[in-house]
Amino acid sequence: MSFTVKLGFCVVSLLDRAEVLGQFDRDSVSWENKPTRGEEVDLQTPATEVDQMIVQLNEFILPSSLIESFDVYRGEKYKEAIKAVPESTLAWFLEMLNRYRGPEDRKESLLEVFDPFMYTENHPAWDSPPGKVIELPALTSEIVAMAEKGSKLAEVARDEIRQFRHHADSYDDEELMQLGEIAKAGLADQKTVFQTRNEIIRYLALNASAGMEDLWVADGTEWLEAPVRRIEFPDMVARRKEQLLHGQLAPALKEEDFVCYTDDEVRGFACDMRSLFLHDRSRHLAICTGCKKRLEAWTKIISGFDNKIATKTGWPDA
Repeated sequence: MSFTVKLGFCVVSLLDRAEVLGQFDRDSVSWENKPTRGEEVDLQTPATEVDQMIVQLNEFILPSSLIESFDVYRGEKYKEAIKAVPESTLAWFLEMLNRYRGPEDRKESLLEVFDPFMYTENHPAWDSPPGKVIELPALTSEIVAMAEKGSKLAEVARDEIRQFRHHADSYDDEELMQLGEIAKAGLADQKTVFQTRNEIIRYLALNASAGMEDLWVADGTEWLEAPVRRIEFPDMVARRKEQLLHGQLAPALKEEDFVCYTDDEVRGFACDMRSLFLHDRSRHLAICTGCKKRLEAWTKIISGFDNKIATKTGWPDA
């Protein structure tokens, strides 16, 4: 899940033109199932270029909410899990899991397959300040373990495990363990320890299943009534700030670059984006989702006002 706001005036490309964080480097973007340079030229569109720049800018985001702090933590754990896995293997994992999920439920990345955010609709963490503890609904594999025998949930789970067992014949033990660890990282699962091949098969079958997701969408009672998962993680705001100050993710920032814009400054940027590049802290916009959202809101207001005065029918009746 990405939290970078896609502003109507494409703040990403504006920042790139202003060399706020250095020129956008397409080769530095790591993503699963990456095509060759020749294939990339064929696939490239303005939309995919923006998406790739957003992927890169996400590396610089300073979390402004609890859910963003958790997402940064989850992203770091995922990177650790795939660090030693070849890109070709990651692409194969994704393709095989998409075959298991079915043509109508394909995902674009392994992080999307093993994504706890589908269970966070209306979660208070979206509006809570950054923190180090989040409580989420139990994993599907945990829900099934508590389900009554003969229930619809248990029956669907049994069918999904049976189907994935045939699918798992494509993996040797090492590959299956790699995929299991990737799944745990994506789900931010701090408790599960795999002992046998069958345990990994069951875990992957249930937590990657489109069928189980459909049950959640239809009736999430079992998930909502089960004991929550309590996930503790480091102070990701402090960690990300340290990385940015020491130039580990981009050209080093200064302490003043972390100070949010005033309301007057945001309104000024919305009226004239050139003023952003003349500002002595223009790089702040690249790391702060809070200021991005404020700027997006004001940009919509200004745009709506401009459209109204440009159209005769937009004037209120006298």
